[in-house]
Amino acid sequence: MRKGLIRILCAALLATAVCQIVNAQEDSLQAIGEVEGHPLDSVVVTEKRKKAPLPLRIITGVENFFMGCDTNYVTPQKYNMTAQMELSYWHDYYFLRSSQTGNTMVIQSDPSVILGGFVYYSIFGYGAVWNLNDIGIKAGKTNGTSLRQTFVIHTAKIFAEYYLFNSGKGAEIRSVSGIDTKGKERSFHGLDSRCNGFSAVYMFNNRHFSWPAAFGANAVQRKSCGSWSVGFQYNHQDITFDKEELPNYIKEDIDSTLLFNRVNYHDYSVSVGYNYNCVLGRNVLFAISAIPSIGYRRSNITEAQNQGRSILNNMSTDLNLRMSLFWNNTRMFSGLIFEAHTYDYRKDKFGLTNTYGTLKYMIGVNFWKKPRPRS
Repeated sequence: MRKGLIRILCAALLATAVCQIVNAQEDSLQAIGEVEGHPLDSVVVTEKRKKAPLPLRIITGVENFFMGCDTNYVTPQKYNMTAQMELSYWHDYYFLRSSQTGNTMVIQSDPSVILGGFVYYSIFGYGAVWNLNDIGIKAGKTNGTSLRQTFVIHTAKIFAEYYLFNSGKGAEIRSVSGIDTKGKERSFHGLDSRCNGFSAVYMFNNRHFSWPAAFGANAVQRKSCGSWSVGFQYNHQDITFDKEELPNYIKEDIDSTLLFNRVNYHDYSVSVGYNYNCVLGRNVLFAISAIPSIGYRRSNITEAQNQGRSILNNMSTDLNLRMSLFWNNTRMFSGLIFEAHTYDYRKDKFGLTNTYGTLKYMIGVNFWKKPRPRS
């Protein structure tokens, strides 16, 4: 009888020990390796792991690889899903110049108030925003920015995005060399710009510096830190200019070398930049990123003065600048983001610099909490 009780007690203790070992190892990425020599435990852990669907295990593995970080510097995302709302203010600028005469013309698009948002699952996100200024405006008179779409990947190692949008149409002539525009009609509806592109940036100091904390809102930077980055960008611009839409007094006196019918170019470039996250207080972050690039541009231009098309292959120089101010307690976040993208086009007789600038206010929430991180 005693021997039977002793056997039952030993069996119970052994079962308890096995359960404790299994529970402990489920929270470790090296579970099976750490219980080597305990076949029963390994079988239990393996059987439990088989319950997770293969797609989920793949996504989790990819996320762990790209989002791994030093938790002394960064608190990683604790939730699977993120939803955020965006209210932004857009401005587009076009600076035209003649290399022959030195004359210039500056065009500024009408300000656009944009409303939309992003949805993230893990490291993948999709954003869509609409121009509120276009509501109730007749076709052909809007800024042409009714819908802007962005597909993004936000990780500690790599940030990548694909974007497409239109801009222009509703604009104002700010200045023209040799022509007094003060107090006169300056509205212009003859400019139309279509843009799409792709960019990818790799962060060298990705264990300590968090790009998602600065611009993705799915991590929190705990200690100030910076990182050099290297990237690749592709940008396609298709800009048309209808001189017949110019006010008559400008159309009559403008330098013809400033005019064009269409600029269509494809820009391939590499970049090296620096990014810095400054922690101002608990859950409060100021970030800045400056990424200049140099590359190859394949471009066509149809000139207004002779209606001929010339093809030019040349070097391009661009600049992407971002700044943000975020509050993030891992569950909810709110902040401001400023972005500016500058693209510069040049040929023998003509040059065009177009800049897109936006100020965004974002507010969002994370949900669907992840299992406790494995050590």
